[in-house]
Amino acid sequence: MKYVRRFKEALPIALLAAGLSLGSSVHAQVGFTGTYTQNFDSLGTTGTVAPTGWSVYSEAGTHDTFSYYQDTASGSPVAGVTPNLSAGALTLEPTLTAGAAATQKGLVGYNFATTATATNRALGTSPSGNAATILEASFSNNTGRAISTLALSYDIYRFTTTVNNNTTFVTQGDLTAAVEENPGYWLFYSLNNGTTWTNVSSLNSTLSGPTGVIVPNAVGVTNVVAPTLSLSGAWAAGSTLTLAWIDDNAQGPSPDQLLGLDNVSVTAIPEPSCAAGIVGIAAVGACVLRRRFVRTSNAKA
Repeated sequence: MKYVRRFKEALPIALLAAGLSLGSSVHAQVGFTGTYTQNFDSLGTTGTVAPTGWSVYSEAGTHDTFSYYQDTASGSPVAGVTPNLSAGALTLEPTLTAGAAATQKGLVGYNFATTATATNRALGTSPSGNAATILEASFSNNTGRAISTLALSYDIYRFTTTVNNNTTFVTQGDLTAAVEENPGYWLFYSLNNGTTWTNVSSLNSTLSGPTGVIVPNAVGVTNVVAPTLSLSGAWAAGSTLTLAWIDDNAQGPSPDQLLGLDNVSVTAIPEPSCAAGIVGIAAVGACVLRRRFVRTSNAKA
């Protein structure tokens, strides 16, 4: 178990050190004006095209691409393969599959219903035959100012459970492979069109523990909230911010889990200096109005 955890913790660092790129900035972007929400209900029950600004990618590989092994003879850990999320390693999946979540498995993205109400939709993933499926949203900063802090929230829907979730090992010869399917999504962001990525480690999904977002092995919804997400640098006016939710296919024995992303909300938080400036301007305005009122009153007297 400790080897699996070490690999999970090391994964974001490995991604950043390699300068990995998703490279999807060529697609349409959301014009961000300070707030953005997306519940995917516009997909309807049959929609096969993701909303503007959203893309789905598949990374080649197998269910054990991200596995971390323990040599049963020596007891030493043997690292699994680090994900290669460079542009050339990913395949754009432009067409969503619409249907019931319980029956889906594949490389593409899905248009899932989140409840018994068919109009309540989610952008789904069900990696099979690949290493991971990535849901990506691209935003252009149209606020006219730099942004360094965001309020971010979204829902993770779990449509099915899995037999194993980081709790067992499967022995193959002298190697013991950790069954380590991530119970939800890893969230990354990029401020330079996918050249480098930063993992939002506080939002890494986990089955239990004092840190991360707990996503239990049960059908249901997990609300994820990051009241203040401090970016690693300024999101400059006119530039691009890209968010990427990664669902790995690391479940050894099937069935794999089926996940859905819903109710995404992104809001820019004003900088302290900006907020102070607004308050200052309001105070000056109030003072001017007061002086005008006093002058008018004196004149009438």
